[in-house]
Amino acid sequence: MVMLEARTPIRKGFVAVVSEIEDLAPRVRRIRLSGRELIGIDWTPGHKIKLQAGEKLRSYTPARVDADAGWMDIVFFLHGNGPASRWAASVSVGERTRFIGPVKSIAGLKSPPEWAMFLGDETAIGLAAALLESLPESVSVVGAIEVDAVDSPAIQRFGLPLNVALRQQAHGDALLDWLKERELPEGPGMVWLSGEAGSVRALKRVIEKRSPSAKVRCKTKSYWSCKGHAHRKALKL
Repeated sequence: MVMLEARTPIRKGFVAVVSEIEDLAPRVRRIRLSGRELIGIDWTPGHKIKLQAGEKLRSYTPARVDADAGWMDIVFFLHGNGPASRWAASVSVGERTRFIGPVKSIAGLKSPPEWAMFLGDETAIGLAAALLESLPESVSVVGAIEVDAVDSPAIQRFGLPLNVALRQQAHGDALLDWLKERELPEGPGMVWLSGEAGSVRALKRVIEKRSPSAKVRCKTKSYWSCKGHAHRKALKL
């Protein structure tokens, strides 16, 4: 283990090597990036990077980072034919890539709550791990990840302490059904909502109706929208 007195400041153009690839489900893949430049990297759970995928840069939230050993894990949802999905589906151990960051994306916690809830879809698996694993053991964790049945093994294989909400109809319906069937825990809590923008907005409305007091804080991070990029930006979630 390498011990450093101070963290490396944020800078551009880190070089990393793909050191591990693990298929968590048919369309969910964990890729580990390693390298000397990652030793001492300044990272906070919830920070994002811009990863070079082919000739494009795409934003991802590292799920786990070991700044002493010099590696980070990123969880990819292999969907469509975009540059990031193509890169993640075809990359091999030993290949090099670059990334910019990390930079702030979604805020973590200034002080631990009594309980925390995370609700999201398959694009938010990495964020869920980053945020929940940063909590003290005293914090009670509840929540769910919505996935298609084929990708359901990824939640357990990645070690997330969350339920699986199997998608049956429209995107987000399974998460809404899961939330409506449960009461929010008592006491001060934190709720993180992530994934598809429309789903995040609908879930936020339910949370706000159930917890009008300041005891429950809610933070959102939408990664995409069924209605397109402009719609996600317009919602400001």
